[in-house]
Amino acid sequence: MTEGYRFGLIGHNISYSRSPAIFESIFRHNGSSGAFHNYDLEPDRFAEQFQALVDNGLSGLSVTIPFKAKVLELLHDVEPVAKAIEAVNSVSVVDGRLCGFNTDIQGFAVPLASHSEELKHGRALIFGSGGGARAVVYSLYANYEVREFVVLSRTPERLLQFQQSMQSLLPSITIIAMSFDNFNRRVIDDLDIIVNCTPAGGWNQPENTPLPDVFTWPAGRIYYDLNYNHGNKVLGSAQSAGLRTIDGSAMLVGQALQSYYLWTGHRVPFDIVYKDVFPTE
Repeated sequence: MTEGYRFGLIGHNISYSRSPAIFESIFRHNGSSGAFHNYDLEPDRFAEQFQALVDNGLSGLSVTIPFKAKVLELLHDVEPVAKAIEAVNSVSVVDGRLCGFNTDIQGFAVPLASHSEELKHGRALIFGSGGGARAVVYSLYANYEVREFVVLSRTPERLLQFQQSMQSLLPSITIIAMSFDNFNRRVIDDLDIIVNCTPAGGWNQPENTPLPDVFTWPAGRIYYDLNYNHGNKVLGSAQSAGLRTIDGSAMLVGQALQSYYLWTGHRVPFDIVYKDVFPTE
């Protein structure tokens, strides 16, 4: 039996996270002991508080909003894909060296496996232009050969940077960048998947929506929301409009299992952990 793993999640306003429950299940089914805690860090003291956790002996850290890009500057090594998409959500500590990875890419793809044929060479609408959106675009292209993306964001400057960097990384894809001010309903015709990569509608913003005022759901598509809160009104709206819906619970488990493998070298089956943590899903 392996003893004494110490891991944690760093983010801001993350008391809702189910990550501790996921790792409790992982430890149990791997026959290991360990602890996993949520650490709510202050954005203006992030570097100082992050280093304190490392100095305190944590050997694996999951990273979430708003630190997936900011953590890059504090690491010694970053895997090529995470560096390319400028988003790290998993950090290992080995002999004092901090190594960054992106396991969101694998985690996002997990619940889409049964839709691979309809997604192939398809079109996607992405809400958001942060680290999660970068991982989603990369995952859809790498795993399902999606090549055309409409990316909608409230921040034009960040959106332009997103478009330029992702098309430079993946020259064969097309990104149509749109702000809320110039949203054109016609560009969402013939979509195959819509993905919400923003916190809007999630745990901390349940009354908000990522959708423009003039948005109407295209029937028969897939709506995937990276949030996984019960009663998500955006998810419910998509279901009522006839879309097939996926929330972020499977992605959360999938990326955690990949992080655990990176940190320990051990694998634990997805299904057994998912049913432990999300038994009614």
